[in-house]
Amino acid sequence: MRTIWLAVIALVLLSVFVASSPLPVQGQAMANPAKVANLRMALRDLYINHIFWVRSLVLSTRLGEKKAVSEADEYGLENAKAIGLSISPFYGQAAAEKFSSLFVGHYSAVKKYMSAAFANGFRGNAALKKTALNSLMQNAAEIAAFVSSANPNLPKATVNGLLVTHVQQHVMSIDAMAKKDWSREADMWDPMVKEIYALSDALADGIAKQFPDKFQ
Repeated sequence: MRTIWLAVIALVLLSVFVASSPLPVQGQAMANPAKVANLRMALRDLYINHIFWVRSLVLSTRLGEKKAVSEADEYGLENAKAIGLSISPFYGQAAAEKFSSLFVGHYSAVKKYMSAAFANGFRGNAALKKTALNSLMQNAAEIAAFVSSANPNLPKATVNGLLVTHVQQHVMSIDAMAKKDWSREADMWDPMVKEIYALSDALADGIAKQFPDKFQ
């Protein structure tokens, strides 16, 4: 079942970095750059799949492809859960479940913005769009607060800034699709990839700095 294998993939990708690791001690060595790079790649894979499945969902919804909508939504939701579970080897299951809930909240808020933008024959509903955008920004603040409280190397303002940019890119992409402005929407992809990599790399680097003993 997709729920199982997506979560297992996320955990397997990350658990290789923490197997048999001792607890942090004074005077610990610097993290091995090669192992930090492995974590970066694992997180990049999870996070780029987030923007891929959101884009697939929005596009298939805009084109009225119901089967494609169902598939994209299923994968998008499971990916959001897997992103949350990805921190469990470092912060434990309870923290992972909290992060999963927050990231699923982000995914759900993106869907609400899409519904608002596609309302009224794709002309949009301004009030609903504003409500959805407020939810996205509130969720971004909650994620930033959670991450910064878990890792002092990831300041709340920095994480929130990355998330706000990510949210704005979702919004611009959805608005472009609502208008069938395919050129503008296509131009959004490269900036979205760079931004999501900046976010996932920041998380990976922050984790490695907090737990260098796990990257020897």
